[in-house]
Amino acid sequence: MSASVNPGFKALVNDVAHMLVATEHRQGGSFVRTPLLYPSGATVVVRIEDGADRFFVSDIGLGHQEADMMGAGNMYARNAHAIAETAGVRFDNQAFFVLEASREQLLGAVVTIANCSQEATIRAADALSEKTFEDSKGRLYERLVTLFERKAVAKNVDVIGSSNQVWKVAALVSLPHTRPTIFEPVTKHPSSVAHASMKFGDIALRDDPPQRIAVVRKRVEFGSLLTVLARSANIIEEDSPNDRIIQLTKAA
Repeated sequence: MSASVNPGFKALVNDVAHMLVATEHRQGGSFVRTPLLYPSGATVVVRIEDGADRFFVSDIGLGHQEADMMGAGNMYARNAHAIAETAGVRFDNQAFFVLEASREQLLGAVVTIANCSQEATIRAADALSEKTFEDSKGRLYERLVTLFERKAVAKNVDVIGSSNQVWKVAALVSLPHTRPTIFEPVTKHPSSVAHASMKFGDIALRDDPPQRIAVVRKRVEFGSLLTVLARSANIIEEDSPNDRIIQLTKAA
């Protein structure tokens, strides 16, 4: 290793470190902007209130606010209590906090509160995505049984892919003289797109692949992920005309 560090490189690294963590001081408390991010991309911020030798550390409810903006406020609180208990901090239905941290405990308190706030928000976002998916499956099934005979529509069906992996699909429509058609709701969450694409791709490689239709809320919400999804399935929006759904189902 070199005996000395390049001064220019050292300055660059210091600049990066300063950009990752920043502080802002106001009357009554100071704020630490951490490198952690909420699902929205907003930075996790922790507030420290000066108490001489004891310090009050809190996320001031910013995690709850993030979840509430997503429509997942109740889901946030449900997870937050368990997260706080595991981490050894408190949660008052709005904010994570450490009531009295000593000087020696201050760094650990800031890190713990930031991580708790981020984890609770991520769990809330995941729970909301799952609920959205389940709600979409229910609406999709009810719509399909109004378009086709109920006996022609099966829900939560196991379909074997080319790899012999068994995939659970939301709905399968089987009509005479056509290939079966898979209908699967997909949310804009990247993990939802990735899972659906893997599922559709494996099924598409079968010798006798069923037709595959991804049902999304709005195409525009997906951006470039729409291209990923379109490689292995047709894509329709939830409010697509009945004629379009029937046409795709009877296409082969």
